[in-house]
Order: sequence, then structure tokens, then C-alpha cells
Amino acid sequence: MPFYTTVRGRLKDSDLGAAMEAHNTVVSRLRPHNEPLGGVGHRVYADVQDPREFMAMDTWESMEGLRQAMGDPEVQSAIGSLFEGPPQVSIWSPREGWITF
Repeated sequence: MPFYTTVRGRLKDSDLGAAMEAHNTVVSRLRPHNEPLGGVGHRVYADVQDPREFMAMDTWESMEGLRQAMGDPEVQSAIGSLFEGPPQVSIWSPREGWITF
């Protein structure tokens, strides 16, 4: 069963091009660290009314790998560097038996 993390926060950089470059640099650095731990997906979203409001949803193959990656102080620091303050991080799992589409 997959697990998901959401990371939400207000981007530190008001220049969205610079914010995207900073994000892409962080993800490029973390991807080789997270993939062997089961990090298999990363999607990025923006609030349509305020594009500095950011949310990413990552897909993980195991809770153990997710906890190992997200518990790493270097990973936390890299992610946190993108935001004005500490981002809100949540862990999610699918609800088995619930109809989805």
C-alpha cells in the first residue's frame, strides 16, 4: 500500500521563477536520497488565488522509508529552506474500500 506526504507552506521567494529554481534544486538533490528509500513520486501544486501558497504531494512505497527520509535533518533543512516558516507536513494513506475515481 502506498503512503503519501503533503508539504504545505508559503514560498519564501516572492519571485516565482526563483522559487521554482530553488525547489527544483532541492528536489534534484533529494531525489537520489529518497528513491532508494521508496520515494517514487513528487507532484507540485499552487493555490490558484495565491501562487506563493505551495503544496507538494510525494508518494512512498513504505512507511519505513518515508519516516527515514522525512526524519533526516538534512532533508528537513532542505525542504524548510523553501518556505517563510516551517511547512506543514502530513502523512496520508488510502482508505481501503472507499469508492474513488
